[in-house]
Amino acid sequence: MIGNVDVRALLSLQKLEYLRLNTGIDHIEALLDLPRLKEVRVLDNGTYDEVTTTGTPARRTFDALKDRGVRVWVHWASATERTPPAFE
Repeated sequence: MIGNVDVRALLSLQKLEYLRLNTGIDHIEALLDLPRLKEVRVLDNGTYDEVTTTGTPARRTFDALKDRGVRVWVHWASATERTPPAFE
């Protein structure tokens, strides 16, 4: 199983347009440095809480991406708890 992904490791991929992550994310703000990004989809329990809470760095990052026209989808995942709605 893969641990957290450090988004800074993707910065050399300046033509990256679509990103789907099914794990934790470190340095999520680095997504803003991917100029051609068109869509980011995240399926993870930790990121969901960060993104749905106003004022957190993750929420500010995803709001900035959305303002830039990037499609954003974050969904919470758990094997034992009820799934809340996706953040879009």
